[in-house]
Amino acid sequence: MGVRRRAILVAACFGCWAAPCGAEEVVPLAGCYEHVYDAAWLKTHPGQFVGRVTLLVTRTSVPETPGEKDPIRADGMLVIWANEMAFSTIGACYWDKVGLACNASLSEVKAPLCKSGVDGPRACRLPDGNPGVFEIAQKSAGLMLTVRERLELPGPADGRTFLYLSPDNAENRAFLLQPAAPAACR
Repeated sequence: MGVRRRAILVAACFGCWAAPCGAEEVVPLAGCYEHVYDAAWLKTHPGQFVGRVTLLVTRTSVPETPGEKDPIRADGMLVIWANEMAFSTIGACYWDKVGLACNASLSEVKAPLCKSGVDGPRACRLPDGNPGVFEIAQKSAGLMLTVRERLELPGPADGRTFLYLSPDNAENRAFLLQPAAPAACR
């Protein structure tokens, strides 16, 4: 299927961003999404340390690189709250089968290396220097955000705390998000 025809189909399924439907500037799943876990939920899931997730999907501000395999690209601003601290990354997203795959951004903050790869907030960095990948897919009940490859999200203003999420961690790897007011994603 040609790139233009695929863009038109995606536009019909997911809406358009800053262009008439059918144009090539399409952002699948564009918008603000959120899920807040209440105390009752967290009490029944003692291994879950994620209390809130927001995701803002927008058209990318990065110019297209000649020869890219797929021109349908977006930015995914992901913020996850754990232990009442906010951790965030901007994912460079591309269309991948049935949703968006987003490569997290690498923080340049210097910190000691972790001796263990345990998930959760940590005052250290993993040694591999790979910030990870998350994916976004439309579901009938909302938008599913899933950790595809281990994520490293930089933390609060001090810049010395990081949040790690693994695709193997059943309690903290997949989040069903609902459309939210734009203010939730600021």
